[in-house]
Amino acid sequence: MRRHPIQRPALLTASLLALACVRGEMPARGAVAQTPATVHLKLDFDDGVHPFTASGNGAVAVVDDAAQALSGRSLSIRRTTAGGYFGAIAPLPIGGASGLRIGFVMRAAAMRDVTVNVFDERANDNTTPASPARVADDTWRPVVFAVEDFHHNSAMPDRKIPAETQFASILFHGRENAPNPAIWIDKVAIYRTPDSSPPAAPAGARAAAAPDGTITLRWEEPADDTFAVVYSIHRRVGAGGWEKVGESMQPRYRDRPQSADEHAYRITAADYEHNVSTPSDEVTITPAPATAAAAANPEAPPPWVSDRANYAEHVRTIHASGAGKVRRDVFLFAGDSITAASLYTHTLGSWLGRGVTVRQGVGRVTTAYGAKSIAQYLSDARPEFAIVMYGTNDVTYGESISGAMRSLEAIVEMCIAAGTVPVLATIPPRDYNPNRQGDTERYNRDLVAFARKKRVPISYVFEEMLKEDLRTILSDGIHLTPGRGNDVAGRALRQTMDQVYFALRDTSGRE
Repeated sequence: MRRHPIQRPALLTASLLALACVRGEMPARGAVAQTPATVHLKLDFDDGVHPFTASGNGAVAVVDDAAQALSGRSLSIRRTTAGGYFGAIAPLPIGGASGLRIGFVMRAAAMRDVTVNVFDERANDNTTPASPARVADDTWRPVVFAVEDFHHNSAMPDRKIPAETQFASILFHGRENAPNPAIWIDKVAIYRTPDSSPPAAPAGARAAAAPDGTITLRWEEPADDTFAVVYSIHRRVGAGGWEKVGESMQPRYRDRPQSADEHAYRITAADYEHNVSTPSDEVTITPAPATAAAAANPEAPPPWVSDRANYAEHVRTIHASGAGKVRRDVFLFAGDSITAASLYTHTLGSWLGRGVTVRQGVGRVTTAYGAKSIAQYLSDARPEFAIVMYGTNDVTYGESISGAMRSLEAIVEMCIAAGTVPVLATIPPRDYNPNRQGDTERYNRDLVAFARKKRVPISYVFEEMLKEDLRTILSDGIHLTPGRGNDVAGRALRQTMDQVYFALRDTSGRE
């Protein structure tokens, strides 16, 4: 793996480190016992103070225009000269990898991924995550790197760093895929778990109705030991109940009501560890008559979105039962030879943009093997989520689809008993011709029906791949190509996991 040279800046001054940590102090809360994170560094750049300097062929600046900043001010990292790498570096005098998290909100343009290098003085080597954060589009997204999942750059990605480290500096950089690349980062929090303290309730909620029928909501960013990074918007129409209608990473949201009745809104905030605040005070408003056709004829959501209403309550129940039993932010990948490829799990981990991936793929096995093995996998990894993709060999070997579904039912039930949320994935195509999928299509159709019956999430891998040229997706008509094939599977997983997290952050039923 390519090593990035690290400049060796002076250690963070005591005053700057103190300033960064003071912003992480939490106000006193109620009688409920909560554990705040141990915060080593916290920066939102709003006052223009930061420890970053340009590295390589880059330039660093604090920007405040709405086109670049998340809210207030954000840090901009741009390339200045062609060739080499570009990034932003800062001192980071922290010892020990256990429980250490690097959280930030990022946006990028003309980039494939964004990652960090953290220099370990003890080993005299850089450390880096095996799964850099994949850039899917030019929008903001939160990223949480678990440092215990890092490897030294001189070692293979699966050989993780020891707990005993002595870090000295951190470098933000990434891989570009087009001219004029740029990275923006905000809300940098370097902290140690556990963290069970939610943000304070958002204050100052206000609403404004526009002539086109839309309503714009705004609120103040709440205090948190790390940062509030995702806001959930809950709506009540007339005398109805509360419903979560959207999320935002910025302290504002634009809603398009479907009626002219009075609307009430309230907002909750979640931090990097998905701790959710109590709701803001509610704000009420009556929208102007809608003039846009979309208000009367909303577009049908894709299946990974519409599925959420079916599984949301069940997933929240499973997830709650895992408290104290599972390891948060651990993702188990269980399957056959497709899952066995290390690049598969690392690529899908990049699309997740957080946590630790655990690879448990075995070549030539069927769903029956998965049913026999899943209990051990769950015991060993204690994952928060299990991404399960068995079935390709069932189809290849002519096994019955009904038998495969019985094995998958056993897998799902064992996940539920362990407090692990199962996420099933449709199997990839088995031919370069999208019209010759036969048993694969039938298997996936039954799998989707099974997942909906069991009220568990499903990642639409097969369906997303059929939108592409399959010769770029499949290396041999079955296995995924290292680049495009794994990326499409990762994109499908992220689409589903975005909805799972949406459901987990939904408190509209808690009156």
